[in-house]
Amino acid sequence: MAFYGLNPDLLAQCARKFAQAEQKFTNEQLEYLRQYYTVNKYPLSHDFQAIAKQWNIDDFHFNISLDYWFLGRRMAEQEIVERRDQGRIAAA
Repeated sequence: MAFYGLNPDLLAQCARKFAQAEQKFTNEQLEYLRQYYTVNKYPLSHDFQAIAKQWNIDDFHFNISLDYWFLGRRMAEQEIVERRDQGRIAAA
């Protein structure tokens, strides 16, 4: 059976970066990001800057961590969708 979904290596890399990014945030920050994600799954750099300003953080690496966090979260959702679809195909 051919695999036409996301590259498993890419998914693993995104999952690793997502986990590393999560370790850099406090529980309160993670809760805020999860709530923010429900409203805006595709934030832009100015959104990251607004979050950093709100948290009084002025660090380029912090913005990169935010980017990795949002990307990792989106990729995890996509992986769930693809696995569900593969399960339906296999069951048919």
